[in-house]
Amino acid sequence: MQKAEKSISREEVFELCMPEKDSEIVTFSSKKNVTLLAIIAPHVPYRMSPTRVLMAELSTPEEFAIETFVEKAKELGVTDKLYLLLHSYGGNPNSAYTIAKVLRKNFKKITTFIPQIAASSATLIAIASNEIVMGELSKLSPIDPIISTPRGRESSLATVRGFNKLNKKFEKTYREDIPYPYQHLIESIDLTIYEERVGLLHMVREYAYELLSMAGYKENECERISKSLVFDFPAHYYIIDFDKARKLGLKVKWYRHFINEWKIMRKWLGKYILEESGIHHVAYTFPKQEMKDDKEAQEE
Repeated sequence: MQKAEKSISREEVFELCMPEKDSEIVTFSSKKNVTLLAIIAPHVPYRMSPTRVLMAELSTPEEFAIETFVEKAKELGVTDKLYLLLHSYGGNPNSAYTIAKVLRKNFKKITTFIPQIAASSATLIAIASNEIVMGELSKLSPIDPIISTPRGRESSLATVRGFNKLNKKFEKTYREDIPYPYQHLIESIDLTIYEERVGLLHMVREYAYELLSMAGYKENECERISKSLVFDFPAHYYIIDFDKARKLGLKVKWYRHFINEWKIMRKWLGKYILEESGIHHVAYTFPKQEMKDDKEAQEE
């Protein structure tokens, strides 16, 4: 006899996150009385065909995963402290902003651990934290929306900078005096696309400002840091390491001050980073109530 297929409810379809089963990580959560959440982009993409792969990018599935996680945390009443393990190359800035804001609204204190990378729109999630723990390899990046076009993936900031350079170079030059290669380049520019890219850059700056404000930064800090993250770096892939992040004014902490936590986070990252997937691995664990009670009794 064939086994009857298990029916899947609509609720299960939108779970998209999983409780962590590693005993060391689960025990650590309870001993520290802290909720743990991992958002991990695998190094190994999902192979759709012999010639096509799907890289994990922050998008709708990750939004649903975080919604499920937050609802579970609220049901259990474990929303005081969150340790977030973040390993992501970015994705849709609207999804990143949504995820960051949902976590920020629902947890009193967020400490984000970045063993290796939180780039592009994932930087939005990182800066929403109360503190960002970084190590030797850790890096953030500028927040510069990348747009897929028939020509490939294009940086919004590079498009705007290129137009502005052309405008400055020839703003006082008669059309007939402009060299033909430049004339052709100018005529090929679509002003609708230019305005769209300008709008995207101002959009992510507003997102960054709001998230920094929610994380407790002062108004002048929100203004300065958000502007710098969007407009002041030379390229989309520019590395913002610990020293640069600290100079920028972000609330970064060196990993040696969190050495036990850092070891757990690196172990957790190692568990999922080589697991093939087309979306981020999202895992979580909550402190066990009995261990929480024991810790509170010892403190009394």
